[in-house]
Amino acid sequence: MRRPRIASLAVAALASVVAGCGNERAQPPRGLTSALPEGKQQASFPGEGIAFSQPANWSRTIGEAPLVTIVFSGRAAIAVWRYPRREALPDSAPQLERARRALIAAARARDRTLEVTSSRVTRVRGVRAVELVGTEQVGLARRRVRSTHLYGQGAEIVVDAYAPPGEFDRLDRTAFLPLTASLRLSRPLAP
Repeated sequence: MRRPRIASLAVAALASVVAGCGNERAQPPRGLTSALPEGKQQASFPGEGIAFSQPANWSRTIGEAPLVTIVFSGRAAIAVWRYPRREALPDSAPQLERARRALIAAARARDRTLEVTSSRVTRVRGVRAVELVGTEQVGLARRRVRSTHLYGQGAEIVVDAYAPPGEFDRLDRTAFLPLTASLRLSRPLAP
């Protein structure tokens, strides 16, 4: 829920698939629905220290730092970001709680229409994390979003998974949560 450019990046990625040309920026057709995930495909980004399992029938595009990749189908997308941090990452329960509150405040400052449904401090494969779920404005449309912020390996790794409200629950169970749960962080390889 942090990245103002996600809408344009996701639309560009979707437009390249829909229009067949990566240089055109077109909105995906209104009736475009997301495919129900089938199978699994491993995705690995050793230079970023990130790996995960994605739906085999969804597309993936590579991003430009800090965006690592976008996995998408129809009007649903999962964007994975890596923000290197020099400052100490939240580690204790009070620090993670402060990070949770700060993330909500920053998201509301960017989108006054944001409705936070839930938020919590959690762990993903042993990595400390903060998760926010809500409805926000992404580009010109309202989207349900699950934004998971993981703190490890000297970075804040963010997984933003979003879909139209009518598709979110189905995709959250079958694509968003499984991808996030499969996330593996390691020390990034030197270029």
